Amino acid sequence: MKRGLVWMLVAAQSMLAWAQDAAPVLPAEAAASAAATLEITGRDYLYEVTQHLYRWYLDEEDIEKGAGEDTVVFWVRRLDVDQDEDDHSEWAEICLPRIGVAATVKKTDYVIEELGIEVQSGGFRIVNVARRAFPTEPLPETMVVESARKEVHDYLLRMRTQATFPDAAMSKRLGKALREHLQLDLKGRPGEEHIVHVAPLSPVANELWVFVEDQKLLVHYASDLDLTNDTLWGHAALAVRTYDIPNATVVSLDEVPGSNEFLTRDQVGRALYNCIVLGRRSVLTAAPE
Repeated sequence: MKRGLVWMLVAAQSMLAWAQDAAPVLPAEAAASAAATLEITGRDYLYEVTQHLYRWYLDEEDIEKGAGEDTVVFWVRRLDVDQDEDDHSEWAEICLPRIGVAATVKKTDYVIEELGIEVQSGGFRIVNVARRAFPTEPLPETMVVESARKEVHDYLLRMRTQATFPDAAMSKRLGKALREHLQLDLKGRPGEEHIVHVAPLSPVANELWVFVEDQKLLVHYASDLDLTNDTLWGHAALAVRTYDIPNATVVSLDEVPGSNEFLTRDQVGRALYNCIVLGRRSVLTAAPE
């Protein structure tokens, strides 16, 4: 019996070696594309995207749509975007057709030569969310992924208060950026301080919202680089936009067509909820000379 077992093991190892030799070897570019496709169609990633939409975009009517269905359907497709020859960023679109929401995601890969910064994101990050009507059938080359509706629902409920905040190093860089932005390090104002609320970080969006309570300001940081990368802080790679809430809030963006200086009351409400209710409160003082 022992001899027979040895022969079985030898035969199995030989078959495994033959299978490895016979397996096709994908070119590096094709292998990278296949890995990216697996990334954007993976259950964990799609659920994280859905959680981000749930927290920042979806409302009661969206949750009620498809309530009688047993599954949640995702349409995922790669996008062909015109970009510079040396820009190797990858784009894709993740849609929830029953709700009518599409998230454009980007995996950044380029170099800012003027700054000497290599801009690479750790994965696909949401860069835009839009509402629109979808056809009854997906476009060609669309990958259709289905998940049990109850599983998705349970995940969203379980994770609705989940919060990850900047670590000590990032908090220090954020504090410095806020002081410069609010001009807190000007001479003659050493005692000035502000109450700030920082919203949780998203694993699928390189953005951060901060509410300056006493100034009624919302500050939005965004970048192609992961915000945890200290390379971007203090460089043009970081985009900053400030909203004076009383003056920058409208009912509908149709009131201010073509402008990106305004937020709707719904957007302001979501930002305040994430900053104040789910966020972290701290006191920002002027930096010592």
